[in-house]
Amino acid sequence: MRRSRPRLRSNAQQQTDEQLLRLHQCIADKLLANPQLVPALLEKLELRYQTGLIKHWGYIRWYSMLTQLDDAVLFRKALLEDSDIMRRLRRKTLLTGILTEDERHTALYEATSTMAESPLLP
Repeated sequence: MRRSRPRLRSNAQQQTDEQLLRLHQCIADKLLANPQLVPALLEKLELRYQTGLIKHWGYIRWYSMLTQLDDAVLFRKALLEDSDIMRRLRRKTLLTGILTEDERHTALYEATSTMAESPLLP
């Protein structure tokens, strides 16, 4: 098995990752409150996999997370994991259309406010 080194990320990439992490925190809250949204996500996942839009490892990772929704701690831990793999998955997220535009704007505003209060290290 190949071990990957952590990639160096630019400040812009770090900011994008922070915004995506905040969006996914809100998405996790909404999915945990509305588990009836998961079957449609599993259908979307299957469609993306069958059409080649998502690789096998991504399919397995998303499927595992979505089927762990009954364990909130485990679901959050998996979705919000700070790793290169999860940052890549969040950048091409399956979880589109979960948040309303207002929820999305609020989350992005909060992420931007947090970044302004604690600037990223060089």
